[in-house]
Amino acid sequence: MAKPRLYKNLRALLCASLLAAASLAHAGEIKTLMKDMKRAMQGALASTTMPELRGYVTRLESDAQQASREPYHGDQRTYDEGMQALREELAQVEEAIQANNMSDAKRALLQINSAKKRYHRLLS
Repeated sequence: MAKPRLYKNLRALLCASLLAAASLAHAGEIKTLMKDMKRAMQGALASTTMPELRGYVTRLESDAQQASREPYHGDQRTYDEGMQALREELAQVEEAIQANNMSDAKRALLQINSAKKRYHRLLS
């Protein structure tokens, strides 16, 4: 009789371990994307040509899309709000790029940094 209970307990422990690992994997993915966004932002702000700036902004947009699809283990509503704000601000950067206006694009990127600080503070 002890064997079925042991297997049941082992199965429960294995399920709990898999769930915990999945949560950590998602948290790791968000962290990786956020680090890449930081590097892309730094590259974009240091850009000296529009093609270079476009490349970094494309990377930012891609990372933001991926990060917005990840579940956040915390205040999901605030996280989603922050990701939506980021996408809206990236649209402003994109408009400036389409207008071939590097100074406006970089100004819009700096606004993203301000919003980033606000949402990081709210989520920490």
